[in-house]
Amino acid sequence: MKQLDSADRRALLLQLESMKRQVLDELRATAPSARAALVERNHEVKSHADEAEAERAADVYMAEVDRGRLEEIKHSIARLTSGRYGICEDCDSEIPRARLLAQPTATRCTACQATAEARRSH
Repeated sequence: MKQLDSADRRALLLQLESMKRQVLDELRATAPSARAALVERNHEVKSHADEAEAERAADVYMAEVDRGRLEEIKHSIARLTSGRYGICEDCDSEIPRARLLAQPTATRCTACQATAEARRSH
């Protein structure tokens, strides 16, 4: 990608890695409160098996909450290391540098992203 130099790519990789750590930290931090809410919502846990199932359900729920965000970040890191980062997945044009710096997980140029969002809203 011509518009991103090696310093930009390094900075974006560091930003993406930081975003990834943040999502994982949020998952770890919210898991205990999700378990407590799930147990409280189900009233009283009757047995160890019920408690284990409640914990498993809370873990699954929390994993799903940020799974999409985490996958976007991982996908962007993979694209960055493979050389496809900054290329629109729909039209193969370059995604503007300013867009990538503002939204490091962007996989589409502004026009293709607007088209994709318009399709989703209909």
